[in-house]
Amino acid sequence: MAISKIKAFITLTRPLNLLQGAIAILVTATLMDTFPDIKKIIITILIVWAYTGGGNSINDFHDAEIDRINRPGRPIPMGDISRKTALYFAISLFFFGSLISIPILTPEIVIILAISLFSLVSYSFVFKTRPFWGNFVVAFILGFCFIFAATMFGDYYKGLTPALLAFGFNFIRELVKDMQDIEGDKIQNAQTIPLKYGLPFAQKLTVALILILMIGAPVPFILNIYGIYFLITLIIFVEFPLLYVIYLILKDSSPDSCGKIAAILKGDIFFGLLAILLGGL
Repeated sequence: MAISKIKAFITLTRPLNLLQGAIAILVTATLMDTFPDIKKIIITILIVWAYTGGGNSINDFHDAEIDRINRPGRPIPMGDISRKTALYFAISLFFFGSLISIPILTPEIVIILAISLFSLVSYSFVFKTRPFWGNFVVAFILGFCFIFAATMFGDYYKGLTPALLAFGFNFIRELVKDMQDIEGDKIQNAQTIPLKYGLPFAQKLTVALILILMIGAPVPFILNIYGIYFLITLIIFVEFPLLYVIYLILKDSSPDSCGKIAAILKGDIFFGLLAILLGGL
């Protein structure tokens, strides 16, 4: 297989998303009272990678025409991979993730994986083009990763707080991405929040949600769930950048600007994970 083809398959899976998933699992492992078995951690990471890569490949399969406008550098618009190949790749990844989960299946894990698979597939075909619901489903999937990992490691309760934080952060980022993709979404008649209610409304909603997140994020420290290192890292590396994001989005909500804002938010998510990690020390 040519190097360019391998690179295209890797691009389909969104390597940064896979890295984020792996870090989320490792962070969750540190929150457990007893550090989990390494083998179980590796299996958990592989399942998350397979399902995440499959979901992203399904998304590229479904959004091939939109991506010709919004993201022409993606593998399908570039002609590196056909839509059919992307679909088969997604199915293979879902099958692999389900297969390696068999030895560790419990009723709880079966339910979580079924919900995850349903959410990943239905997002592209049902929810993505609907206002609010598309954003909700993506944020839910990313937050659910913590619940899955914590359940795998024996205490789902440990995953609730990071799941809620991840949900809020990713809901905001998905809203910004909708503002970025507004031109391509128009062609597909997608009913995203910016298209249905207007860009000014989406701006104000984004700012309001960021403020709510900034107020709510320190609550785990106040409730003694996480320690002082969580608060310090949160304020310096998460809250201050969020203030900058508010400034940027009020100043310029063009697709180019929203693309930069989405990139800042993606980087900020990693610092949020760092805050949770340090908070558990």
